[in-house]
Amino acid sequence: MGSHLAQLLSNLGHDITVVDKNERRILAVMNQADVEGLARDVTDPSFFEEIDLAAYDAVVVATDRDEVNLFVASIAKLYNVERIFVRAKNPQTVTLLNMIGVESAVVEPVIAANIIFAHLQGRYEIVNLVSSLSADFFLVAGVVKETSRLRGKLPAHAMEEGLIPGSVRLLAVFDGEKFYSIDEAPVLDVGHVVIALVTEKGLKEFSELL
Repeated sequence: MGSHLAQLLSNLGHDITVVDKNERRILAVMNQADVEGLARDVTDPSFFEEIDLAAYDAVVVATDRDEVNLFVASIAKLYNVERIFVRAKNPQTVTLLNMIGVESAVVEPVIAANIIFAHLQGRYEIVNLVSSLSADFFLVAGVVKETSRLRGKLPAHAMEEGLIPGSVRLLAVFDGEKFYSIDEAPVLDVGHVVIALVTEKGLKEFSELL
């Protein structure tokens, strides 16, 4: 998750620092994207003083251990990092993250379960990826159908033409092999997955687009 996200953000021109105590992983990411790589242990509090954590616009914590992610998120909060995003395995971890003011926590088992549930129920055209990012917003994904109003259009043009309602914000497109930002996404076709941030009202409007 971390390495893929680093590549996506780097491709958009963001300055990215990737941290992992496994030097092999760091080298692998640096070979794939233009990022700064640091082979360090993030459980060492002194490390965050060395890198001037307060100067960063955002922190994404994506290790496979909730206790480490919670620790790093807490440190980032102490350094007044404005935007903090955390990967979590246990939904109970999200409660603690919300208490310290983390902007968004993605719970992997919940996402996987929602996708499978949607397929089982025959509603695979729209999947709720995260139950709620806040009281007002949902992260969802939908599959473009033959009858979709978006089929045959570039996502960026669809937004410019006013086809996308204000309650829906397109974020990314997956063509089965690669994720694209909206500005770089190809012409939408049947089977493409569109990821969006929507309001409660936008859940229906997003489904109708597909």
